Amino acid sequence: MANPTNKVMIVDDNVIDQMITKRVLENSYSQSDVLVMHCPISALNYLEDNKDNINALPSLIILDLDMPEMNGLGFLDGFAEFAERLRNAIKIVVLTATDVIADIELAIANPAVSKLITKPLFNNSLAEML
Repeated sequence: MANPTNKVMIVDDNVIDQMITKRVLENSYSQSDVLVMHCPISALNYLEDNKDNINALPSLIILDLDMPEMNGLGFLDGFAEFAERLRNAIKIVVLTATDVIADIELAIANPAVSKLITKPLFNNSLAEML
C-alpha cells in the first residue's frame, strides 16, 4: 500500500528540535503537512487511531531516539506490531543527537528505519530523507 499523503510526523520531545525540523521541512517542502508528536506513545496512538485511514497517515516519520518514558527504540518496537501494509506505507528516518553507539546500531539494524541522520537537520539533509 503506497501512501499518497504529504504528511510528515516528527516524534521528538525537544521543543527546539521540533521547531527546527518543522521549519526546515516547511521551507524546503511547503506542500508537506507536518504533525508534531511530543512522545512516542502519542505517535503510536495516532497511528493506531488512523490505521484504516490512509489519508491521515504520514508518509514519513522523523524519529528521535533519546526521549523519556519511551525512547525511539520503544517506538520502533511498537511500530513493528502494526500490519505490514501500514509499515510499508510509512518511511522512518531517525534524526538524533545521541552518542550511544548501541542505540545507533539497533536503530540502523531495524528494518523499519530507512536512514539515520544526526541533528541538527539542515536543508541538504532533506534530500537524503525524501
